[in-house]
Amino acid sequence: MKPIHLGIIGTGGWANAHARAYTNMSGVALVACCDINKDRAAAFAEKWSIPRVYTGYKTMFEKEKLHGISNVAVDSMHAPISIAAMKKGIAILCEKPLATTLADAKKMLAVAKKTGVINMVDFTRRGVTAVQGAAAYIAKGNIGRIMHVEASYLQSWLSQPAWGDWRTIPAWTWRLSTKHGSAGVLGDLGCHIYDTALLLCGDISEIACTLKTFDKGGKIGPYLLDANDSFVSTVRFKNGAIGSIHSTRWATGHMNSIRVRVYGDKGAVEIDLDRAADEFQVVRGAAAMKKGLWTTVKCARTPTMWERFVTSIRTKKNDPSDFANGVKVQAYQHYSVLSDTTGRPVKVTL
Repeated sequence: MKPIHLGIIGTGGWANAHARAYTNMSGVALVACCDINKDRAAAFAEKWSIPRVYTGYKTMFEKEKLHGISNVAVDSMHAPISIAAMKKGIAILCEKPLATTLADAKKMLAVAKKTGVINMVDFTRRGVTAVQGAAAYIAKGNIGRIMHVEASYLQSWLSQPAWGDWRTIPAWTWRLSTKHGSAGVLGDLGCHIYDTALLLCGDISEIACTLKTFDKGGKIGPYLLDANDSFVSTVRFKNGAIGSIHSTRWATGHMNSIRVRVYGDKGAVEIDLDRAADEFQVVRGAAAMKKGLWTTVKCARTPTMWERFVTSIRTKKNDPSDFANGVKVQAYQHYSVLSDTTGRPVKVTL
């Protein structure tokens, strides 16, 4: 089996997760990395034993014979880098969100369709074993018709310093400033929880959203603190179900919590990743439903998003978390903002 040659563009903090995953895979060679900050790229390459370093992604595409890349650059560079890679025939695993606008996301999908290149978005939460197991369980009809959904992604780094003081650490502060590229908690966490709801329950057809930016002093150095901190959405699904989807950085007592409850007419599923990442809870059957008896379903390990990307390259078959799926999630974010701006529910169109 010939090794898959991969590159990483963007060598900030999360790029280490990509490098670690690829380094631990057999049949995969991490041959190049790229960052506009030469020193940061060099340090990253040394840490992960990557032989070649670039400061320009176009140069890397010209000089390297790459099968695929991870695009871990800043959000504003997701579209240009991914499009350039696909035009060179290079498979792309793009970090979330797919783009900064719905229009750019659609352009990326159009290029993906035209070139036929493998394309994937790294919504890591959909790769969690419990989420995959629950999705398969629901898809088999075990809980019947889906009626009601509750989905939340909660963090608390604005209310406590366990991950450091957001006032003094740029890696956190920039996430509060639209000028510095942040789409707030909606763009950072909202895309994950919308994607999880999409995977479990199907397409969303209507969104009524409220975004909130709480007063944090207005500005810290060059950072205008204007990005949203919390959002709450009431949604309608195409299958007729309704639900609530929300996220915040003010959820005191929750470090990094995802919980989803899906209620059907024949049963229910609950995922709580604080409890476990390899199991979910179910109520199913008349007796259990009558008494409210929940049981635990243990899940066999499922491939990570990085393993799925490499499999897609080898099989030449797109993963379900492709750009088409990414455009849907981008649309949910787009229409969430539109709903908040207009103060009314909006239909989702693609």
